[in-house]
Amino acid sequence: MNELPKTRRANEPTGVCVVVAVDSDDEYLRECVRSVREHMQSEVPITEVTPSTAAVNRAIEQLAPADVIVLSEPCRVSAGWVQCLCAAARSDTNTASASALADAGTPLALGVGDGDGHSATEDFAALAEGLAKRTLMLRPRLNWAVGPCIYLRRDALELVGSLDERLDLRSALETDFAQRCLLSGMTHVAADDVVVERLRPASGASAAELPSQLRERYPYLAQAPLADSSVLGHALRSARPPDPRLSVTLDARALDGAITGTHVHILELILALVRTDALKLRLLVRAEQIDSATRQLLEQLAETELLAAEDLKNLQAPRSTVFHRPQQTFSPSDVGLALALGERLVISQLDLIAYRNPGYFADADTWEDYRAASRHGLSAAERVVVFSQHTRDELVADALVEPSRIRIVPPGLDHRTPGEPLRPPAFDPAGAASPAPGFLLCLGTDFRHKNRVFALRLLAALRELHGWRGSLVLAGTHISPGSSAEIERDFMAAHPELDDAVVSLGPVSDREKAWLIANAGAIVYPSVYEGFGLVPFESALNGVPCLFAPQASLAEAAPDGTATIVPWDAVASAAAAHLLLTDDGARERHVGALADRARELTWDAAAAAMVEIYREAALAPVRDSATLSRDLVKREARLSVQHDAEVAQLVSEREHAKGMYDELNAEVGSGLSLIGPHGTLPDSVQRALLALSARPGLSRPLFAALARTFLAARALAHPVRRMLRRAR
Repeated sequence: MNELPKTRRANEPTGVCVVVAVDSDDEYLRECVRSVREHMQSEVPITEVTPSTAAVNRAIEQLAPADVIVLSEPCRVSAGWVQCLCAAARSDTNTASASALADAGTPLALGVGDGDGHSATEDFAALAEGLAKRTLMLRPRLNWAVGPCIYLRRDALELVGSLDERLDLRSALETDFAQRCLLSGMTHVAADDVVVERLRPASGASAAELPSQLRERYPYLAQAPLADSSVLGHALRSARPPDPRLSVTLDARALDGAITGTHVHILELILALVRTDALKLRLLVRAEQIDSATRQLLEQLAETELLAAEDLKNLQAPRSTVFHRPQQTFSPSDVGLALALGERLVISQLDLIAYRNPGYFADADTWEDYRAASRHGLSAAERVVVFSQHTRDELVADALVEPSRIRIVPPGLDHRTPGEPLRPPAFDPAGAASPAPGFLLCLGTDFRHKNRVFALRLLAALRELHGWRGSLVLAGTHISPGSSAEIERDFMAAHPELDDAVVSLGPVSDREKAWLIANAGAIVYPSVYEGFGLVPFESALNGVPCLFAPQASLAEAAPDGTATIVPWDAVASAAAAHLLLTDDGARERHVGALADRARELTWDAAAAAMVEIYREAALAPVRDSATLSRDLVKREARLSVQHDAEVAQLVSEREHAKGMYDELNAEVGSGLSLIGPHGTLPDSVQRALLALSARPGLSRPLFAALARTFLAARALAHPVRRMLRRAR
């Protein structure tokens, strides 16, 4: 009985050969061959051919049944390159090719060298050695092959046939052969543990410049990315040498609004990040809305680029490695912009106040849209930064973010001085509107959670129970919706005795805020919920006590015993407040404890922590939820383009219909006008004609025939009318 022939084990090559396709015998070719021979086993065949598709095909055929590594330009290689390429190509039974990384100039470049593919031999040796230590060996899947070093499996060549000799070598190998494999059920990978050095610039068109026959043959390539997932980007970021200056785009659009704690936080963080000298920083601003002083300050920052949000519709801005949104996302466009301008996303979730409070939105739908945008941003972010353990616990409790992605970075408190304090214009030094020094100062917007009505209740208790005759100054922006203004008015209406003791200033500048703090006896900060709560610490650094409750983040951030408000007991709180207003020793102990804690929190420390978080985010593993978020953004962008095109088509069709009406009326004549507000035809007929006119292929010949009919009828009618006139 004849025995069946022995077969090799599944996915095992029968050998590997190298084909060097170079057009001339020069120093580059000699160096390439020397490097290849030095770093491979002596029995592996090396074939030198001209860089034509036909020559490579003949070599591939002659080397059967071995797999083939094609070098489409002179390259320097490193130890173990053949084995690693083979392992990548054989990592899955359905893999057709494995493409090596390059030092520069390709979509799989590690980004070193001078951009033309030249680098010193010792630099390349260090690059290859570093790659061996850094690679994650993810072997990301590709949609086409990438030269100049590609490993071709023999079974893929047997499946789809030889290279198309009607195409140049690069197009035939990297595009056409790769697509035939994909369409036949095979795929391609990047060998992210192999790097070659390009010894001279590659010839031929770039990957974006497909020959016309390939565009016709594979029309989907116009929109196909090199890889379908974020795994390729993650693999390349991990493989590349650490960049001493990481590229980061920071969303600074909030700087064009009113001066708030968020505004201060963003600006101080930017200045501190610049001082680290660790980033290539780009700031996204609204150039037409940001105030001139802030813009001038940003323009003077070293190594910092300003990107105008107004230009983004017409500008294809390159993506930074990291995009930092220093506050929560408010809309899908915030998320879309972040993902468009950054490969990885970091979000600072300052708090969950708006996420939990429907009263800060015009209606329930708007609130839910905001919540959805928040969840979208949090799911897309590689790292979520919070000010406090309290906010971290909230995110985890609601399953909004896994603990592994959250980092706590408290803000700095060593803000720049705003300049010489400025008395608010509303305070007339000679009039009754200016309270005596030592007043209570309530700082902050009138959001309901800021609880300004408690400051009024505290004032009433101080005056009634302790005989304190000072005033209360309310300073902050009015908010709508979600304001406490109506509650405050109701309280004041019920306590007319406080009319002369309460001064409401509205929004104040930084210099006016400094004057108010310097002249206050104490600051009252009765907020129910804060992501951090800067005011008590800022107050202490200025030597002024602050009345606040041990709520939310302030319960953990403030030293024990410094929270003097008893939530929300005005009588008990008034006793502690009166002590701080009148007892110098109590004031000194209170201010000292808060100030000592505040001095521990610096912007330089916050910026250093943020730089490390950016680097973590850049190298974080790919997650399903982040990929889905990016897919959603791409889909919304595609639908938006489609919607705009449909609107443009509708406008065009309406203009065409109007033109047809005008043309028909002109041809028929003003005396026999059929169409328009006073047309002879009934409205129902006109509407039917309007619908028909939206289809030019049908309407043009029909309307033309109607016009000719009416013209002929009018021509016949003229002699008949003349005969009738003669008869009369």
